[in-house]
This record gives sequence, structure tokens and C-alpha cells, in this order.
Amino acid sequence: MLELKNIRMGAIALAALSSIAIASDVKAELKSTLTIEIDGLKAQKGAICFKLFSRSFGFPDNAKNAVMNRCVKVTEDSPKITFKDISSGSYALALFQDVNGDRKLNRNTTGIPTEGYGFSNNPATRQDLTRYGDCVFLLAGASRTLKIQMKYAPQK
Repeated sequence: MLELKNIRMGAIALAALSSIAIASDVKAELKSTLTIEIDGLKAQKGAICFKLFSRSFGFPDNAKNAVMNRCVKVTEDSPKITFKDISSGSYALALFQDVNGDRKLNRNTTGIPTEGYGFSNNPATRQDLTRYGDCVFLLAGASRTLKIQMKYAPQK
């Protein structure tokens, strides 16, 4: 009788531990709204293309490594773009003004961008040398607004 009671207690304990283990794997994922305000557009044409990264791999150019990669048509001098249901976490954003519609940041023969570009946190940058760590921001809570200043290379 004692052996049967121990088996029952062991089964109950095992069931309790299993339910605790399963419950600990369930996490509530917080979702946020990210609004991007863009200042300094030189031309009211084309589209603003952006890439949102959750890690440094591929930043800022490789769209395949971006969490989100999208282009939005320019409709006013200082566009505002809002994205909903983004998981809370650390991100970095790279964007450019695609004037000619090819969905690429065009560059001249020396590698200098011929279209406007910008990054989250507006770091001092030299086109290709912008690092993820300089652009990373925390998205937590209900909403976050980023203001990004467009940069343009001097035209000769």
C-alpha cells in the first residue's frame, strides 16, 4: 500500500513539474508602435526605403538580414511613417531616399551616395562606416518616435 501511495505522489509531482516547465516557456510578447519622422528631404519625390535590424549582422545594407524592409512613397516635405505590432527589443534603422525607383542607395564611382540617407540616432557617419552600435535604440512600451535627419553628400 505504501508503495502505491509513493507512486501516486511521484506521478502528481511529475505532473506539477511538467506544468510549471510548460508555463515558464509561455511568454507574453510585448508589441510596440514605431513612428519615424524624417527631416531634411531635399526633394519631394521618389520613396523612402528603410531597413530595420534587430542585430548587427548585415547592417546597414543587407535587406535579407533586416527584420523589416520596406519603401514608402514620399508625399510631403517631412514624412512620418508609422509601423505597428513590432516586438519590443533593440533595433537599428537605416533609410535612404530612392529618387529613381530602383530600391537601391545609388552611389557614384568613388562609393559616395548620390541619394539622401539617414540612420536611427543620427550618428556622425562616413557613408559605409556606420556601425550598428551607433544606431541601436530600445523599443519598449506602447510607442516610440524616432526623428531622423536626412544626409546628402556634397554635389560637385
